[in-house]
Amino acid sequence: MASTPVSPVRYRTRREPGTGRLARLVLVLTGLVAVLAIGPILWGIIAGDAKQGPGSAFAAAPPGTYALVTRTEGSVDVIAAARADQPASPIEIARVPHLEGFRTSGSVDPAGRFAALVAVDAGSPVQPQASLIVVDLQRGVAERLVSGIEPMQTPLWTPAGDAVVVTRPGAADGAPAIDVLEVRLDGAVRLRWSQTALAVAPVGWRDGRLLTVAIDARGSTLQADGQDLLHLSTSITRDWALAPDGSAIAFVEVATESGVRYSARVAALDGGATASAQALSDPGAEALGAAWAPGGSPTFGAVPREGPAASDASAQALRAGGFDVPLGYSPDGSHLAVMHWNGSSFASPGRPELQLIGPAGRAAIPGFEGFLGWARR
Repeated sequence: MASTPVSPVRYRTRREPGTGRLARLVLVLTGLVAVLAIGPILWGIIAGDAKQGPGSAFAAAPPGTYALVTRTEGSVDVIAAARADQPASPIEIARVPHLEGFRTSGSVDPAGRFAALVAVDAGSPVQPQASLIVVDLQRGVAERLVSGIEPMQTPLWTPAGDAVVVTRPGAADGAPAIDVLEVRLDGAVRLRWSQTALAVAPVGWRDGRLLTVAIDARGSTLQADGQDLLHLSTSITRDWALAPDGSAIAFVEVATESGVRYSARVAALDGGATASAQALSDPGAEALGAAWAPGGSPTFGAVPREGPAASDASAQALRAGGFDVPLGYSPDGSHLAVMHWNGSSFASPGRPELQLIGPAGRAAIPGFEGFLGWARR
């Protein structure tokens, strides 16, 4: 199936709260990026003005499981759907203009109807200002719901798919803080809570409570509705992935005592201590990325050490001459989206290629660099 272009669309802005303390945000993000970035592995954020079109070609696509992906063309982001068994023929859904040098991050709602994007649509490279934009995948319509939010975050959908959780710079008791917002599709904004932290990342839901990871002077702490639930690490963490049943969280710990090192970790949410994922990957290997197979265990992206190959229980089937960073399993667990790098290590990653791993093996999605999630038709 050939890619089908759609006509340009324009954003409709509903509500734009204040931008908060962006200077503080820039300092925090600069510090975090210095620790977390590994050359080209850390993607930037794209900026954009919203658009609205007559309808999406995805609405007429044949039934199947689709990966929602993005690519950058100069100052435009392309949103497309790639069928899992035909990934070389993606279907274009929308084009979102943006500030040069940035990329969108995003996620797909549980029903596969909408994609929520965080886009830098104002400010400058050193003082980026982001907005939450929701794309109707069936109609090819993009709408800005709220502005002034934190860049470099992945929006989290509510289980019902009727709202999106994001964070923005704020203030608590006169001091810089982070606001946790719940933004409904009709544009209504609810402030869930504010807290003082370097970063707050929404990661999932358990028993109706919003789970976030707060990074502050203590390190990384898993919280439920803003209250401490489990201390994960004295270090910065990243790549958080909550188990489908909410029983555990997988993540990557960033240790900096003697150089930067990335280690796979899994923590039970029943209060159990954080444990190394030694049964899932070579315990001597560094890891990036985490994804849970439905009803299974987490998969990490690891670079094996030199020497005899260690046993690997993950579904990645890492091959010589490169490594995978897992991005997300399809709802039925049949396919895993990965960013495959043809280099030998995180320090020398080589060239990236977005791929799907499934029953028929590996297949690339040519020209696309970003992964938003999965949708079924």
